[in-house]
Amino acid sequence: MPYKLTHRSRAQEIPFPTQAAAELYAEQVAGGRSQWTISETGQSARPPAEEEQAG
Repeated sequence: MPYKLTHRSRAQEIPFPTQAAAELYAEQVAGGRSQWTISETGQSARPPAEEEQAG
């Protein structure tokens, strides 16, 4: 299933073939996982589960 990264403060989305690929890109290339949300393509971006539980 395809996934996408959506930047939290810019209008930027990047598609990926897998969730693992999106997470790896966010961590190693794009400034860290905290800057992005990961969602399935065709779904709205939502915050990671850790943030939902904390808030």
